[in-house]
Amino acid sequence: MNLLASRVVLRQRSLADVLDLAIPFCLMNKRPLGVLGVIVLGPLAALAAYLRIARQWPWGGLWLLIGCAAFVLEGVFTVALGELLFQEPRSVRVRGILRRFFRRLGACVVAYAVRVMVLVASTALIVMPFLLAPPSMFMTEALLLENATLGKALERSRALARNRLFSCLGLWLATLTLPAFGAVAMDVIGNSVLGFVLQLGSPTGELFEHGGSGLAVLGALLCIPVAAAMRFLYYIDLRTRKEGWDIQLRFVALAEQAAAGRRFAA
Repeated sequence: MNLLASRVVLRQRSLADVLDLAIPFCLMNKRPLGVLGVIVLGPLAALAAYLRIARQWPWGGLWLLIGCAAFVLEGVFTVALGELLFQEPRSVRVRGILRRFFRRLGACVVAYAVRVMVLVASTALIVMPFLLAPPSMFMTEALLLENATLGKALERSRALARNRLFSCLGLWLATLTLPAFGAVAMDVIGNSVLGFVLQLGSPTGELFEHGGSGLAVLGALLCIPVAAAMRFLYYIDLRTRKEGWDIQLRFVALAEQAAAGRRFAA
């Protein structure tokens, strides 16, 4: 890993800076992320449409299915962002990203199940989910980007989140609520355009009237890469703090300045 090749400045950032950087970073890499979105999230959207239209699934069951599948498939974008941090989009191969992810898919599913079980078990006390969930939120990054085992991934996640509980809690809540916000925004804006501008009514349903709609599903899925970017960038920020990446880069810059000064003097 060549820190000098990073396409994002490696410095300590506040949580607000990380959240602000997520969308621009996704836009910088929109081509590979868009292709991955079509390949990975497209079939999930098609499955949801089939279950709703052909099988008449209730929206509650559909949202549960979409949420569980999306949280697992989010790992595809984590792998992609890990490569795009140090490589230009044109040099990143989608096939290689998918191969890396599916090689670790079983471990990702188990890690997600462990996180859910811990969260469910901790709901006996209302405050416990907010204390136990954030420290385990970087298990996927450790599994996919550091090739850690499940036990090591949990230890790594807790080590990164140590002494950063409140900022990790804010990030955890942001990544959980972002798809919901995307669903509401897409439903309201899309139905307004279809109903009032194009006079087509609400062909995909209405979120607040029926419990879901095709536009709401689309909005939630579009937010999955952004949520992955939020968590990935904060993971990079924590590694920068814990491992002194910014200090290493400063020493390299000083060394380069000294070498340039010697060449100029010569």
